[in-house]
Amino acid sequence: MKYAGIIKILFFSIAVSAAALLSPAMAWDMRQVITPYGDFCSFCSKYGTCESQLSDQTAVRAIYDYYSKKGLNVFIEKKRGRFFKARIMDNDDLVDVIIFDRRTGRIRSIY
Repeated sequence: MKYAGIIKILFFSIAVSAAALLSPAMAWDMRQVITPYGDFCSFCSKYGTCESQLSDQTAVRAIYDYYSKKGLNVFIEKKRGRFFKARIMDNDDLVDVIIFDRRTGRIRSIY
């Protein structure tokens, strides 16, 4: 049978591909996204506009408010200009590092 070699190669290729896709080492991390790409705090509109730039205290409160709804802790690392950098923790585990823009209310993951 002249197609037996081709069938064996095809079967082997399918078996290796299936094993690789189902392997835990190749599994896609399906944890919940902590900070969706380009999300906004509830203190500003959904379109990235605030009536005025948020004060430092209001910005910190907005960050805490956003992540407390998800059951996470926030540690503000530093402020630079209109931006805050914060670490988002789940108990003792780092789950995200974000930049918060006080002018737009935009929250971006940099982790």
